[in-house]
Amino acid sequence: MPRFSLDTNLPASKIPEDFLSTCTSLLSKILGKRQSYCVSTVNPGVKMTLGGSTDPCGFIQITSIGSLGPAENPKHMEVLTDHVHKTFGIPKDRLIINCQANDQTNTGYIGTTFHELFTVEKGKRL
Repeated sequence: MPRFSLDTNLPASKIPEDFLSTCTSLLSKILGKRQSYCVSTVNPGVKMTLGGSTDPCGFIQITSIGSLGPAENPKHMEVLTDHVHKTFGIPKDRLIINCQANDQTNTGYIGTTFHELFTVEKGKRL
């Protein structure tokens, strides 16, 4: 289940209405995953500092089963940093990104794991 999550100290009033749908579409595209599986969240107004400063900043976390790794992550980080920077004007050096690879056996959907859906049942419930 690919997920884009942004924690930011920007107020909710600065979050464009279409930000989450844009992130979901972008995440689907860069990871090569079905958009119907992608989740995007934004947590505005977080009390946070980066480097001891409360200037606008953000922490982005990306999770996915597959499509993450040493070869792929630099491109993902470039695309996502550019997107958040262009949307909010947060300087690129005020954005931190963490990529977390998930395992099929530890990620669930429709009451079971992706391991069961794609390996054991081979998509029967989908």
